[in-house]
Amino acid sequence: MLDRRTALKGVTLGAGAVALSPFLKHLDMLQAAEGQQLPKRLVFVVKSSGLQGEFLNPEGLKHGGDTLVDEPLQGKVLPESLKSLEPFKNKLTIIQGLSGRMTLAGHSAFYGALGGYKAAPHTPPLFATVDGHLSEKLPSVFNHVGFKMGEGSQGITFPSISAKGKGQQLPFQQDPMSAFENLFGSILEGGDLKKKYTRTGNVLDAMSEDIKKLQKNLPAEETEKLGHYLNGFESLRDRRVKLVSMQKVLKENAPELDDKYTSRFRTHHLEAHFDMASAALISGLTNVATLHADGLDSVYSGIGVGNNVHAIGHGAGFATLNSQDCRNAIRNFHIELIATMATKLSKVPEGDGTMLDNTLIVYTSDNAANHHSYGYEWPMFVLGNLGGKLNSKGRYLAYPKYGSKNHNHTICNFFTTLCHLAGVPQDLFGQPDMALGKAEEQRGPLSELLV
Repeated sequence: MLDRRTALKGVTLGAGAVALSPFLKHLDMLQAAEGQQLPKRLVFVVKSSGLQGEFLNPEGLKHGGDTLVDEPLQGKVLPESLKSLEPFKNKLTIIQGLSGRMTLAGHSAFYGALGGYKAAPHTPPLFATVDGHLSEKLPSVFNHVGFKMGEGSQGITFPSISAKGKGQQLPFQQDPMSAFENLFGSILEGGDLKKKYTRTGNVLDAMSEDIKKLQKNLPAEETEKLGHYLNGFESLRDRRVKLVSMQKVLKENAPELDDKYTSRFRTHHLEAHFDMASAALISGLTNVATLHADGLDSVYSGIGVGNNVHAIGHGAGFATLNSQDCRNAIRNFHIELIATMATKLSKVPEGDGTMLDNTLIVYTSDNAANHHSYGYEWPMFVLGNLGGKLNSKGRYLAYPKYGSKNHNHTICNFFTTLCHLAGVPQDLFGQPDMALGKAEEQRGPLSELLV
């Protein structure tokens, strides 16, 4: 198993000693005395076309009732779609019955799926989404890393799913080779890497100084706009310095470049994305990753599903598979990739346990439970824990259904729960569903999930 402190011995930090302080603190925490807080990490895996809740229910359990169902998973038979998570049954929490009626109905809730508010694809985000918000609270070299499986050839895409603030959408890597180069490409560079990156940093320094001079001569509104460019240049400069100092740990943890990265099958690209997300977490490049697993135009030819997600959502099958067979195959494929990621994290020692003990993987949809959704129920599961903060050793929670007198829990309560688990508590995230009553009655985390 990997000893990351040993892996860094002999690495000359130089100018990176200051810039790399978040990463060094991260390593120091791994060597901390008992009781000291270990780093926390979150992974969001978001599928399109809805996540059908009935396929997450263990044998003998169901959701959609008028009272809370709270059962341990021990002794229960997991559904077929979750079979690959059997080795992690004591780290699995299935959550049913949350609603998200405050989001946009239709094919996707867009930013609302992780933000809990009404959003549209061609409108700037109103607020941060939970992944973007927590990425700023749990910073690393890359505060947030996003991947998306798509049908286009572009390297960077903006799928309108994640934002770090009002009007600040987050980019996603779509082409695997470009993603690898952006995250791990510094280990492939030839020549004197430190000299090359330092030279580039000097250019960025000069550009930043020019921007600062220009700011002094602009009106306040234009100064603010220019400030976003300045932050971008300074972040790029600092990131390059950090990467110089991380060459050894990156070389040890970067995924192997194989045929998945150049395959014509997008399913292989998604596998590569999961590999890179795992490596980015293990090497300390990021603490928050979002994998937008697919879009309505995505085709899963690599697993034998040759129709696109949109057509399947409207009842189309492929070859001998009916529509539901196709949906099952896609969902099972996602969960198998999550299981592979969990296996990798469980092999890295951390404190008295492993990285998986300090990581939470969330599997949900950008469109609640259905292809055409109205947000009445938003099925999901979480895998892992955040340093024991999550009250679960394998658990099934089904909250009362929407419309019953006991229903008052929404996805926004789940987002506030994540904030509490991550050590940055707040009692309101997103917007309330006014049909459920007063906003103050919808505040706070899901108490059942907190220790």
